[in-house]
Amino acid sequence: MAEPTLALAPTIAAYLQALAAQGKHPRTLYTYGKDCEQILAYFGPEKRLSNILPAHIARFFKSDELLKVSKTGKDRAPATILKTQRVLRMLLIWAVEQGWISTLPWPKGANKEPSAPKTGQLIESSHFVPSEAS
Repeated sequence: MAEPTLALAPTIAAYLQALAAQGKHPRTLYTYGKDCEQILAYFGPEKRLSNILPAHIARFFKSDELLKVSKTGKDRAPATILKTQRVLRMLLIWAVEQGWISTLPWPKGANKEPSAPKTGQLIESSHFVPSEAS
């Protein structure tokens, strides 16, 4: 696969090709492609990866391209918004792995997936019953 020009559109095309080569399901590729259309609508196809900054991504997260359905103007479902954000993050991580950008331009604290509690942290639940040691 030829290296893209490091503009967003060819990078997305290369990313989707790489996912297809990994055997991703056609429906997954289709939905990721739809998410990438929203990303392209906001940033533009010629936006250079190296020029995308965390502040740009933070603004995208508040933009109508992400939050509204383009044809109707209705609000997108929260799950759809989160999926598009995940697709963008995976795309940028992949671009870092390819060496096309040096660092992940992700805003601090932006929509990270919840992580499991760290060892020693209390788990808050009224139904939690510790098992007895044998």
